Amino acid sequence: MMRLVWDILTDRTSLWVRWSKAEILKECSLWRLEPMQSHSVTWKSILNLRAQVAANLVYSVGRNSSWSLWHDPWFQNCSLISRLGSRVIYDSGLSRDATISEVILDSAWIWPEHVGQLREISIACADIPIGQHDSISWHVKGRPFSFKSAWESIRATHSGVPWAKIVWFKGVIPRHAFCFWLSFHKAHLTLDKLQNIGMVQCSQCSFGCGQQESMNHLFFECPFTKSVWSKVLEFNICPIPTACSWDSTASWALGRTKGRQFYRWMRRVGLTATIYHCWRERNNRIFKHVATPPFQVVDRIAFDVAKKAALCWNIPDTPTNRAVVENWGIDESVFITDRLLAGSRETGFRF
Repeated sequence: MMRLVWDILTDRTSLWVRWSKAEILKECSLWRLEPMQSHSVTWKSILNLRAQVAANLVYSVGRNSSWSLWHDPWFQNCSLISRLGSRVIYDSGLSRDATISEVILDSAWIWPEHVGQLREISIACADIPIGQHDSISWHVKGRPFSFKSAWESIRATHSGVPWAKIVWFKGVIPRHAFCFWLSFHKAHLTLDKLQNIGMVQCSQCSFGCGQQESMNHLFFECPFTKSVWSKVLEFNICPIPTACSWDSTASWALGRTKGRQFYRWMRRVGLTATIYHCWRERNNRIFKHVATPPFQVVDRIAFDVAKKAALCWNIPDTPTNRAVVENWGIDESVFITDRLLAGSRETGFRF
């Protein structure tokens, strides 16, 4: 929608712009057009976006400027009429349809001196250069519209979360990362949540342990998933914790999986794969009535992790890395050869 506003303002050569000016604007400025019930959904959206578009426009004023003095947001991204009100038009002696060129003479600003409300504008305009021609830019002078900058101007920004780099990282399997992202938001619809809202009558764990299914129980306390976690931690040469929960696992991941080292990357990949496959096995049991023993879930995890790790190269042949590669059943060709090691200064690894 912002692009459509930009096309109208820059008079882009297109059939839609020509139609809009002939049938909707009808020689009226976009900034003066009042919303009407008869307008289409598209045009209602365009008119609602005007303030957001104005905040990103950079006007370069020409000495014969044809922009509306009162209605265009040429001064500090705001129209003078919205800043000063309609009374200033009457006091100035200028018409409502006045253009900016009417307060310019010989490339200098000449504001009505008898209007007190315009004195601040007059002082501020001293710093606005007057060029040969009108031009309009997006966000920065001389820059055209871009969808990226438009999106950045309207999206809500938030501070980064500390776990972002252990969920979204180079080489992660997308479906695993999404499932892991849901875990950090505690958004998995476990049976205890569904029971609380009346969607199911029973919330017993689908792995048959007799306990209530919650996020902590499903992923960390259930004997089934505990056995899966134990094997994955063993593959990554990590000690098995005595007590495991989501909070403790998240803290462990933040402290022990970040970094460029291969074995830390393998911990991240193994962690995301385990969450994904445990959740997938749970869904298979509930919806497909198909049960798989823990060792087969481990095999699925190992297959995904090994397949992704096989795409790596330039891995230093250290005792820790070699042990991890052997545990996961990854081919040794991922290691740096003697020839590459002699000519490489890399300390990390690549895909």
